[in-house]
Amino acid sequence: MPKKVQTEKQIKRSMEAVGFYSDSSREGTLYAVLVRSPAATGKIKGVTIPELPEGYFLFTAHDIPGSKKVKVNNQEWKILGYDDVSYSGEPVGILCGPDENKVLELLENVSVNFDIDSLESALKKAMRYHRRPVVNVSKKSNDLSSFVSEINELPSLDTVLDNRRIEQNVEEQIAYREIKTGLFLKKSVAQAEKKLFENTKDYISQENWKLSFLPPLWKETCGSFCWKDGDYLHISAPTRWTTHLMETVSNTLNIPKEKIIVHKTKTSGVFSKGLWRTSVVSTQVALASFLTSKPVKLVLTQEEQDSYMAPGVDTQLTYKTAVSKEGIINGISVVIDIDAGCFNPFAQEIADRMAILACNYYKPQNVHIIAKVHTSKNPPTSICLRGIDSQVFFAIENQMQKIAEQTNMLPEELRRINMETSDKEYPFKFDNQNAQDCFEKAVEISDFDRKYSSYNMDAVDRVQENSNPFFALPLRGVGIASSFNVSDFYGTTSFASDCKVAVSLQQDEHLVIHALNPSKGIQEIWKKTAAEILKIKKDNIIIDSGYELGDLPDTPEDAINSISTVNELIKKACLDIEKKRFHNALPITVKKSQPASLKKNWDSENFKGTPFGPASFATAVVEVELDTYTYNERIKGIWLVIDCGELFDKSAALKAIRLEIQQQLEMLVKDKSIPCDNITINFIESKNKAGQIGDLVRNTLPAAFSSALSLALASQLTRLPCTEKQIFELIKKRETRIAGEKE
Repeated sequence: MPKKVQTEKQIKRSMEAVGFYSDSSREGTLYAVLVRSPAATGKIKGVTIPELPEGYFLFTAHDIPGSKKVKVNNQEWKILGYDDVSYSGEPVGILCGPDENKVLELLENVSVNFDIDSLESALKKAMRYHRRPVVNVSKKSNDLSSFVSEINELPSLDTVLDNRRIEQNVEEQIAYREIKTGLFLKKSVAQAEKKLFENTKDYISQENWKLSFLPPLWKETCGSFCWKDGDYLHISAPTRWTTHLMETVSNTLNIPKEKIIVHKTKTSGVFSKGLWRTSVVSTQVALASFLTSKPVKLVLTQEEQDSYMAPGVDTQLTYKTAVSKEGIINGISVVIDIDAGCFNPFAQEIADRMAILACNYYKPQNVHIIAKVHTSKNPPTSICLRGIDSQVFFAIENQMQKIAEQTNMLPEELRRINMETSDKEYPFKFDNQNAQDCFEKAVEISDFDRKYSSYNMDAVDRVQENSNPFFALPLRGVGIASSFNVSDFYGTTSFASDCKVAVSLQQDEHLVIHALNPSKGIQEIWKKTAAEILKIKKDNIIIDSGYELGDLPDTPEDAINSISTVNELIKKACLDIEKKRFHNALPITVKKSQPASLKKNWDSENFKGTPFGPASFATAVVEVELDTYTYNERIKGIWLVIDCGELFDKSAALKAIRLEIQQQLEMLVKDKSIPCDNITINFIESKNKAGQIGDLVRNTLPAAFSSALSLALASQLTRLPCTEKQIFELIKKRETRIAGEKE
């Protein structure tokens, strides 16, 4: 019987990440760098170089054979900059050649030329800026020296250029979400705020909070390695959105998708390399490889990575609270200001999710939340699917710690009171049934109440006596933070959260689970689930992450991250196979997908209901010690209590959590890692559906650390990562404030 021939669309593409793109090499490889705009504003006339040696190439947007823009979430952005510049450092060309040092040398000679309307127009704009009468330059002047004098008094054309272009890049609000409950629904915002925040009975507190993402410097930076092999274009890149990368390259180079083969490489494991921006960088490299018919490698420098590929968005959160003497939060006002850079296709998704989580699982009666996203002259940003929630949890948990100090209550007592408070009008439903158990267990095993009381009394004494903290060694503090982690976001406006799996029982009791390849720990969970139902050996089960072209997942891998949902689908598929295995011939394949009924509890039109799938909970306690001579922070202990529902593999979960803790310790203080040898992790036994554990550390540890350091300093630490200079200034600011109060 003749063998069936597969079409190009039927050939499987592997979605398993293997190796690192920067390690790839082929004979004749060209090394590439990006040519970037030196100015933040202006209109590009051309990108030129005086002399380009043989074998070296410079490509700009004019060399793109297909679409010059990438499409993301129904929006468009330039592959390489042209016409109006969007930000300083925007890529406007790609330069490549066989000698990496020579390429860097040639980069210094590349000129980015800007256009101006005309000399007369520029002069008129300059004189208008200079507030002088407009000179009629077309009229012959009898007094040439006077005319030259007028010219010399004008500002430089560089100044003219920037001022002329600023109007085209004004800050613009691109997403907005407002949430109101209680008095804010019944009265105007001004009236509600006056009633809540101008009374003398409650404690009023206002603070700005900011948590910045700080990826470890030792991780591989973004880039790509591309080469042609016959009719096929190969792309090696740390992408988590394969379909988007293929579509972008296909549209840019005018080649069919089946002629593009993406080799997924490993990412940092902390934050993705930029999601859609990874597609753009890879497309820039693919363009050079396609036009030269040679292998091309581009690796961004650490400076480029930090400046242009930062994860997430720059966000400042302002919290204002009114708290009764009993510790009940009577009112809370939150303003979430999000800088999206000059472009972010997921702005509304970011605003919505941050607004929903702004109060954690506390439910004050009177709530006003505003999340607004605006553009700026900063580089374009993306959505950080593994970190979008942590900025909000950092703010609300630190605000709770500040309230505890203000009301002279134990942080544990304050949180317990506000966990129990329930408002039927609150628009979002969170199941915090086991959150209290996590909190109580963390307080118990860390001896939190005793330590907090002791360190707080010491801090109060130092403030009252105005003792010099520089000679009080060591300074100690302890902090606590609680949060939850969600699996699916039913309110998504950017990605479909549909999970799909296919399970096939082959002959000789071999089983194939066809799904995106997760971490090794989750693979073990899937295999254990299937092995128990079908009574087969775990070694006979494999995870197949190969997809035919038409079946490749449309959404980023991080968008489908529910252990609970996928494991339930595998369970159902295996149960169906068990019913059929003795009545049907092998192989038997069963496909399962996430039921649509799960999303019915979310009302997207009115923006209320159950926004997330199964949640897991965590409470973290951090004890710190600060040496005020060396400004070295030392973490004396970390206690973490987790409820992640049904725990399939405790050892794998412990390993994952410890890795997350070590990664976070790299990011709390700028330019150094904080050691901690005393780490205690407890799991709460629960029959709830399994939830994600991956982001629980990121959602709790930074807030607990900053709260502990604030207590040690007797001064509020409002942003992370912190620096030695920041700590020094906080101490000096406290001394100055106390001295002023005494005078």
